[in-house]
Amino acid sequence: MTLSTAVDTIPRLGRAMVEMPSRPTRIIQFGEGNFLRGFVDWSVQKLNERTDFNGGVAVVQPRPGGHVADLEAQDRLYTVQIQGLEDSHPVCEREVITAINSTVDPYTDWEGFLGLAEIPEAAVIVSNTTEAGIAINPADTAATRTPLGFPAKLTRLLEHRRATGLPGFIVIACELIDDNGRALHDAVLECARIFGLDPGFIDWVEAENTFCSSLVDRIVPGFPRDDAERIWDELGYRDEQLVCAEPFMLWVIKGPERLAEILPFAQAGLDVVLAEDLAPYHDRKVFLLNGPHTTMSSLARNAGFGTVGQVMDDDALLGFIRDEMRQEIFPVLDLPAEDLERFAGQVEERFANPFVHHELDAIALNAVSKFTARLLPILTAHTAAGHPLPKRIVAALAGLIWTYSGTAPAAPVDSDETISRFAGVMEVGGLARVLADIRLWGEDLSALPGLVDAVAADLEALRNRGVMNLIADISTEGR
Repeated sequence: MTLSTAVDTIPRLGRAMVEMPSRPTRIIQFGEGNFLRGFVDWSVQKLNERTDFNGGVAVVQPRPGGHVADLEAQDRLYTVQIQGLEDSHPVCEREVITAINSTVDPYTDWEGFLGLAEIPEAAVIVSNTTEAGIAINPADTAATRTPLGFPAKLTRLLEHRRATGLPGFIVIACELIDDNGRALHDAVLECARIFGLDPGFIDWVEAENTFCSSLVDRIVPGFPRDDAERIWDELGYRDEQLVCAEPFMLWVIKGPERLAEILPFAQAGLDVVLAEDLAPYHDRKVFLLNGPHTTMSSLARNAGFGTVGQVMDDDALLGFIRDEMRQEIFPVLDLPAEDLERFAGQVEERFANPFVHHELDAIALNAVSKFTARLLPILTAHTAAGHPLPKRIVAALAGLIWTYSGTAPAAPVDSDETISRFAGVMEVGGLARVLADIRLWGEDLSALPGLVDAVAADLEALRNRGVMNLIADISTEGR
């Protein structure tokens, strides 16, 4: 049976099937994508179930051609399927989310959008408008009725809020950029300048509103297209907005203490942390989760592995990744050992999730910039402390260079400009030239003691003996 025939035979999810509680709107959400619905709105559902929060979400479509109409077609109802491993046991839980009170498309209903500022109970704004969302759109001017950019829309909403005399908002940015709350704050002030708003507005923004940076972590694969018909058959209804997500979730927010009362996540048993500094949590995620991903893509792809799950099913590669985390990454992270061990165990369980097929080819996209962000800081931290070179990260660097040289089994997935900078790497002197390329790495890696020779030795081993033999050498002999 195809999706088209399923449409004809299974009734669609709607209010006739689910009790729709009436709750005041307490959160305005910019974004209607899979992540927000499988993370933030799912969390609000838990607040309503487990605490006296009693609040709903108003969803704003951030871009033209968005999907709030698709949500409205199902009366703003959709199912979240939590599927993965917990304590090494497979889990599969499904729940209809009733947390969304309303939606608005500002491109067709600007007045309705501004009307959100008039809701007295609304106290929190959440956003996830992609990494590019927190940016000034040059087309947005004082004369623009419906701004295109997210910061401009937010500025107009705040301007209207001030005019109502209601208190300001706590704004929580979830976009995947560093210090996202500060970036959004600055973008709003720049929009106010562009729009020629009076200085009193700036003072009100600063005094009455709090912009919080946050770090979010949950894998949300989204709609299970290949498995939708089976799930619909088991549910007894068709849900074209169904979202799949892993059990793990973490939300670290740099915000005021009163946020814990406004959004009582702790009472709901959710892993939401109010922290004064996001850096340790950022480093933990980037280095312990994303770092091993990059190692896998640099080495396991060249050994014929296709997914993260396949890597975790191989004893040699699993041991290699575990040792990388504990022997090379743990020592340079500023977090308690028990916290790191707990997180590493969660990462391993997430990597082994049989319901998430994370392609190594996807991880390999723009691998040079990913290595620079995820593993290079670990490498340089070891050398700065006078420690021996971290041999597994050096091997990952060698695997990356081998790939970009064009002589490895796996092909690079990057811009032509980046790939061209590796030309001739297998020639005499080519490796040192590549490692010295500041445009690639942000610094001269050839200056790190012993690195050129160590990478050269690993490259020779990879070319002549293959990935798995190099991994065996590192794991058993310690070089």
